[in-house]
Amino acid sequence: MAGNKKKKTKVRPLLPRPGARYTCFGDGLCCTDIHGIGPLTKKEVGEMRRIYRGSAGWNDDHDDYMLNTAADGGCVFLMSDQRCSVHAQLGPEAKPDGCRRFPLGLAATPLGGRITTDHRCPCRTMGDRPEIRPEDVEPSISDGGSRPIADRRIKKIPFTAREELSFSEWEPIEAKYLNRLQSREPLLKILDAKAFPALRGSSWEKQAQEFIDARDGTQFGVAMAWVGDSIGSLRNGRSPRPPGRPWVAAFDRAQARSPKARTSRAVFGDWVADEVWSLKWAEDYDFALARTELATRLTIAEDICGRLRDSGARADRAAAEVVMMLEIVGESDFWTEVKDCMRPS
Repeated sequence: MAGNKKKKTKVRPLLPRPGARYTCFGDGLCCTDIHGIGPLTKKEVGEMRRIYRGSAGWNDDHDDYMLNTAADGGCVFLMSDQRCSVHAQLGPEAKPDGCRRFPLGLAATPLGGRITTDHRCPCRTMGDRPEIRPEDVEPSISDGGSRPIADRRIKKIPFTAREELSFSEWEPIEAKYLNRLQSREPLLKILDAKAFPALRGSSWEKQAQEFIDARDGTQFGVAMAWVGDSIGSLRNGRSPRPPGRPWVAAFDRAQARSPKARTSRAVFGDWVADEVWSLKWAEDYDFALARTELATRLTIAEDICGRLRDSGARADRAAAEVVMMLEIVGESDFWTEVKDCMRPS
């Protein structure tokens, strides 16, 4: 029985990653077409419809209930000053759970609940932000009362294809990675994994073309084109024409409120550290594959960042724009297919 108790996961104490910083500046990006705005429960659909009848419903593209969008792709509740009208008029507790949580998350482990953050948000990647404190974010990751809700539960760590670690074994290993990621050491050296591994049943050239062909007129499609072009450039040396810069207005606002620039290394290191800390990878992959996948996305990110900087973008803004692209693409079915084909060396 004692052994089983050790394997149980729990959400308390709430554990922020050391050095992680975030506050909401209202840049408004999460309320646009970076993703479907949802999903919603039937109860949330009813609550939103009581505020505005045409605000929510079934979405065939996402096969779920979602908030509806206006002609510009933004949520119907997004005001001209980029604030949420539901939040402004009724308070944060009136928003759907997904809106209240983003970009925050919670991973339950045997040692407590890890507060996680997505980086698909310039409020997370740019500006002078305070360190994350449990008391500040607990209302956002709770069920509307006092019970934090986990996005995932991780009992053990798949370290390699043949080795599984307990959390007491994993924590000191992870701590060394996190400390190094916040230093000035080259990130690819820390990950110690080969980018662009062999793909079972596919090739990087084929995947690059599929990413480019995924252009659909949305900002997500532009991000996909960037990734496809970068893979092609890194694999065969050709220099593509830039496909445009998605979500540029939100990053204009973020740069305007961020007079002090950071290095691109700081932005990328923070992102990779959160990818490791979140334990999303541990649900389906081992740490060896996670490092290979991260090394691949990081190599693509550094290539795109260099091209944006060559066009005149400030270092931290270029890196933040790229992290946005690589994280949203990394969450897509397209990239899941790539990961499933990877054969780490």
